[in-house]
Amino acid sequence: MPPRDRKARALRVRRRVISLGSLLIAVVALGFVLVNATLVDRRAASVTRISLSAAANGDGTLAQTVTSINIQFSEPVQPGSVERRFRLVPYVPGAISWDGPTAIFTPSQKLPQDTSFTVRIAEGFEDLAGNVAPAGVDWAFRTVGPPTVVSTDPLDGAGGVAVDATVTITFDRLMDTQAVESALRIEPPAELRPAWSGQALALTFVRPLQFATTYTVTIETGAADTDGSRLRAPFQTRFSTVRAGLGVERTVPADGVAGIGVRTPIAVVFDGPVDPATIGEALEITPSVAGSFEAVALPSDANPRAAPDAPAAAATVLVFRPNDALAPHTTYSVSLAPVVTRLAAPGQVAAGRTWTFTTGQPASSGQNQIAFLSARSGVRNVWLMNPDGSNPRQLTTELVPVAGFDVSADGDRLAWSAGGTIRTMRMDGGDVQVLTEGEAFEYAPRFSPDGRSLLVGRRDGAGVDLGYWLVPRDPTAGGERQVLAAGAPALGSTLLGGDGVDATERAIPWAAQAAFDPTGRWLLITTGRGDVRLVDLDPETPELAVLETGIVAVAGPVWSAGESRFVVAGRQGGETDDGIYAVALDATAARLAAGGGSVAVSADGLMAFLVPDSSGASRLAIARSTDLQPRLLTQPGNLSDRSPAFAPDGRSILFARVRGDETVVSAGIWVVDPATGRLSPLTTDGAYPRWLP
Repeated sequence: MPPRDRKARALRVRRRVISLGSLLIAVVALGFVLVNATLVDRRAASVTRISLSAAANGDGTLAQTVTSINIQFSEPVQPGSVERRFRLVPYVPGAISWDGPTAIFTPSQKLPQDTSFTVRIAEGFEDLAGNVAPAGVDWAFRTVGPPTVVSTDPLDGAGGVAVDATVTITFDRLMDTQAVESALRIEPPAELRPAWSGQALALTFVRPLQFATTYTVTIETGAADTDGSRLRAPFQTRFSTVRAGLGVERTVPADGVAGIGVRTPIAVVFDGPVDPATIGEALEITPSVAGSFEAVALPSDANPRAAPDAPAAAATVLVFRPNDALAPHTTYSVSLAPVVTRLAAPGQVAAGRTWTFTTGQPASSGQNQIAFLSARSGVRNVWLMNPDGSNPRQLTTELVPVAGFDVSADGDRLAWSAGGTIRTMRMDGGDVQVLTEGEAFEYAPRFSPDGRSLLVGRRDGAGVDLGYWLVPRDPTAGGERQVLAAGAPALGSTLLGGDGVDATERAIPWAAQAAFDPTGRWLLITTGRGDVRLVDLDPETPELAVLETGIVAVAGPVWSAGESRFVVAGRQGGETDDGIYAVALDATAARLAAGGGSVAVSADGLMAFLVPDSSGASRLAIARSTDLQPRLLTQPGNLSDRSPAFAPDGRSILFARVRGDETVVSAGIWVVDPATGRLSPLTTDGAYPRWLP
């Protein structure tokens, strides 16, 4: 081979070797890069999810108090680097365990209720390759509060519930069923079967519930959820069952009452109209009593009298009227047979019932006795008792509430208003007379000093105000005489329930709110609007003189014999506080002391009235017009005083009291010795007491 060819060939070989070397170097370099990229991890781990093992809501941020916290990482991490950077704020002790890339923090005690927490993982934790996390993470959650009831079926306060109904109580979480059932109460008692469906407790009753009965379901604080958290306070829900055709609202006399008047009717008041044909054999009375039955509508003065051609009101009351007076000091048992049906609905029958009452001894006189209003018989009536509270007995026997009463100066005769009608009778219950004529409404009876006339407030059958009238009781007193053209009490006395206690110190407007001087010539009236007016009743003067006092009163006036003037509580002019005023016979008024309510004056001029304390309650106080610094006779407490009245000898003061938290509920009639301050309760009910001469 020529030298030139050998040289060319060698050059070609050299170039090929260089190319192969370069290719080998490139392959080696690429392999190094690939190995480095595959085997060396330079990316840090991160937290991908934090969750609760026992969440109580959909988004997992509300925790049961017994729960663990799960922290999931993107890859396995060095446990110590995480545990050093873990915080639960506020602090709760616990321990961390691991399940692969998930840290599980388990508290060593229950988490506190209703508390906000933050789970904090600080930056700097490391994965297995040593990569350091550049950022931490915060995650918030809150623990549940105590378990609560979120709904009931029936709703609280529901009426007309079927007697075979199921009561469902739904909680806000799963409950410890045994703990709830142990804490469950129902009144009146009823045997029941509890059943659970998730968070809902269903109560079914073994036997039908009673008709027309209000049931109260109570769950005490022993009820707990599945992690042991208890109710914060007892839970209650109430419902009333449907009435059984025709319901009984009340009986007259009421069950178990003693001292009932011997001339009382026996009545059952229903919640709907009754069929008169079904009442004839409805009551069985023991001992046996002869009498007659009738179905009546209760009289009412809530609205004007119906027009003559208006349909009669439906009869809702079964009344048995004895032919003769009942035996005194005798207990009678009355049974209502299940035979009275609703009018035009013979399938709706009132359920039977039995009750008892005991009669008292009729009064022969009211002298040195205490008269008062009480609803203990089932309807507000006038009662009488001894000065020490013993021997209470019923005087009036109305089926509608007595709104006001008065007793003649000799204590022999009683006048009262009920349903807008005024009647009088002897204190022994005889000689009953109806004073109100025609369709009129009359209220606030007050005897004249000689007892021959009555002052009454009057409205006509349409409710038009006719003012005040002097009405004779016997022919020697002359004819009727109008003393004020307006100011009679408004209609509605039958709407005032219970013992007739007003929510304020004010006396009820249908009560007697007028006073005569001893001669019967001068009359001071607090009208139904509260205006206080002086009237000169001089029989020698044809035209009555009516004088304005400028006082707006809260109760009726009294006569002060020692000073020959009237005394009344009220306000005059632009005054903002009540005061005690003396009103002279020329109608001039002088403010004596701060105070309000009803006023009483003893024969020697000592005044008793009411003074508000810092809590807003009224305290009984006494003072003399010569010394206007009142002296309190009662102490602060949960009782508020009303309606003072002196004993005839002035040595004792009667007064009524009401509860401070329920000012229309009587707390009884009390007596106090003004000299010593000694207090004694006479009754547990009643209002508007008067100590008769």
